[in-house]
Amino acid sequence: MMGARRQLVLVLLCLASLGAEPLAWAEVSPAAVGWGNLVVPGLGATLRGEPMRGLMESSLTIGSYYGGTFYAKEGAFTIDGSVLVPSGRNITKPLLGQFLQEFGLKFHMWNTFYNYQQASLDPMQVEHQKHYEQPLYKGDWKDVLFAPFKWKNISTPWTYIPVALGTIYLLYGYNTAPVVQQGHRAKLGEEGLYDFTQGIGVPLGSSFGEEVLFRGFVQREARLYTGSVPLSILWETAMFMAIHPPDKRPVALLGGVFFGLAVNHFDGDLEPGIASHFWIDFISGFFEREFSRRVSAWRIAAGMN
Repeated sequence: MMGARRQLVLVLLCLASLGAEPLAWAEVSPAAVGWGNLVVPGLGATLRGEPMRGLMESSLTIGSYYGGTFYAKEGAFTIDGSVLVPSGRNITKPLLGQFLQEFGLKFHMWNTFYNYQQASLDPMQVEHQKHYEQPLYKGDWKDVLFAPFKWKNISTPWTYIPVALGTIYLLYGYNTAPVVQQGHRAKLGEEGLYDFTQGIGVPLGSSFGEEVLFRGFVQREARLYTGSVPLSILWETAMFMAIHPPDKRPVALLGGVFFGLAVNHFDGDLEPGIASHFWIDFISGFFEREFSRRVSAWRIAAGMN
């Protein structure tokens, strides 16, 4: 996690950028908008000439993510929103903290892609966009949010086959994992909150934020830089793995490669990968929930992000 000094520098850089003279869209490339916003929340919108939007994006991103960190002090957080809750402790605050972190991080990912997308769609960028081999995904937030529930996305083998394989793997792990009984039993409200974070918050956050950022932005830019599909997939997969804790990275490696291949297969359409990612995380959350109840322990994990 970032230290307090680094957090302060990040906030100051963001505020400084918001006070700068807005640049015309034609003066800033979509790549600068995307990479800039990824490093400094709100910078992308500011570079596009919308400083107030940038201020709101940065405030919500920083406030929710770090608010979650400080709110759930008894939880040990990782960058992907996972939290380890000590046995015998109330889990309400760690769960709320996890949800706030999940929201802040994935909201930032969406904003990075959105500002990159809007900069790419500017009429002044028409000629430049012709150099890209991966088409730009042009869906809005509603298209991304509802992609897991569209029949055209669910009915493709690129969705139902990995979901089926993931279910078999998770079922095997559930039936073979050692059971170590713990003393803490969650209250009804705690269980409901846990079900919400694992069944809705984490799956939606992962599919909503990660696919558009890593496959819609990073992979598209990497393919332009390298001129290679395999290298662009390796690039986005490496970054995708970096946001996961060590024990999740083998799965993130497989996921990054598969989702990257799916985007290439569908000519830049992110929705089948979004659907696959959501349902894998949803089923993973279901098994997390059942295993936690079986052992009466509360290790709150973000599932297979």
